[in-house]
Amino acid sequence: MPRIISGKHGGLKLKSPKHNIRPTADRVKEYIFNVCREYEGTIVLDLFSGIGSLGIEAYSRGAKEVYLVENNNQSIDIINKNIDIVNNRDKIKCYKANAVNFCSEYSEHYDVIFADPPYKLELDGVFFKNIYLALKDGGIFIFEDTVKTKYDIFDSFKLKKEKKFGETGVWIYEK
Repeated sequence: MPRIISGKHGGLKLKSPKHNIRPTADRVKEYIFNVCREYEGTIVLDLFSGIGSLGIEAYSRGAKEVYLVENNNQSIDIINKNIDIVNNRDKIKCYKANAVNFCSEYSEHYDVIFADPPYKLELDGVFFKNIYLALKDGGIFIFEDTVKTKYDIFDSFKLKKEKKFGETGVWIYEK
């Protein structure tokens, strides 16, 4: 069962469906949050949120605002239950929206953007350019996907770290 690893809500278990979703594994989440440690006062966007695990972890570690974006109704129900577990609807917002287009439709600027799309979804260069434009200068983009798919990431990003966990890859970029 997924859990919040650290921070003010560390150890709390998150709700997760029994099928049709691939929550970020704890070892992958630990890697992400060990590499990117500073969340205090940040504004975080979690695209393809699933159960909201990454965004809620960032909140537990001090993020000021978290926006969770998902379009699956079952996932949104679970996200809302997980927001209730940490009991802060003022700081964590869930949007039912298409994560592929979200950054082009909302003009907010973020310190950290997570994207963990379904493995079968193919993203184009416009998606990555919109992510870049939505990040504040010095912002971090954390992309989790299958290592089998190769993407042409927007050239202006600077790759900081990458790691493979079996079929899962994590790429951390800076603007």
